[in-house]
Amino acid sequence: MAKLNLKDIKRKIQGLKNTKRITNAMKLIAAAKLKSAYEAAELARPYSEKLYEIIGRFAHHIDPSIHPLFEVRTEFKAVDLILITADRGLCGAFNSSIIKYIENKIEELQSKGIKVNLHLIGRKGVQYFERHVKGIQIVNSFDHVFRKTIDFSAVKTVGESVKERFLQGETDRVILLHNQLKTKTTYFVQEKVFLPLTEIVLEELKGENPEVVYELEVKNIERFIENLLQRYLNFQIYRAMLESNAAEQAARMMAMENATKNAEDAIKKWTHLYNVARQEAITNELIDIVNAVEALKASG
Repeated sequence: MAKLNLKDIKRKIQGLKNTKRITNAMKLIAAAKLKSAYEAAELARPYSEKLYEIIGRFAHHIDPSIHPLFEVRTEFKAVDLILITADRGLCGAFNSSIIKYIENKIEELQSKGIKVNLHLIGRKGVQYFERHVKGIQIVNSFDHVFRKTIDFSAVKTVGESVKERFLQGETDRVILLHNQLKTKTTYFVQEKVFLPLTEIVLEELKGENPEVVYELEVKNIERFIENLLQRYLNFQIYRAMLESNAAEQAARMMAMENATKNAEDAIKKWTHLYNVARQEAITNELIDIVNAVEALKASG
């Protein structure tokens, strides 16, 4: 490494200070977005969980033949994976960790001779799998879905798509995968069976009396169930996107906080180098002056 002069070091320090200002600003923006994203996810949870509970009770207490989405298939020839990633980077391992998880999942399924199809929500997932993964059908792909508000058209398209594919026998199981907050600073990959609905097992139902019979007082039972199931499918995807968005902001906030700390450490390191170089320059100047004085004395 070439020796840097004082001007180069000062330029380096100024660049680091500029970087620190940017990363700190991004941390504050992510923290503000995390607050609103977390509140949105929290507001969606009660409705989502109640829908989940209702479908779970249906799955446990009605004849599976009442609707094809409750059909359990003994042999899996094809599995659809719904993957939710972020639209943007600069959020640590948020995208790479879930993409790696999906790659392992794909490898596991393919080793059993199961065909894998993908439904991608989020630009980072779309970019990666379109460029790096061959031989896997990407049924749906949506980027730029996480803006000021979540693009609900992606939710409806994917929800209707996986339902039709399951009904047509093009897939035997659908799995939903996304990042979910564990605390406001940590997250994990959430994997949940999306279809068939019979595989939904609720903790709340474990102690329930299996002899309980549910009667629905509706004029058109088929229309009621169809509307309920489509609403359930759409809202579970929507909630997963809300959870992923909240986890993304938490990941970005932590990544930018770490980047800010790293910039601070680098500034301290380069400031120390600047002080050492400046002291060395002063010492060299003093030596030159002393040598010049001694040379004058010797010549006079």
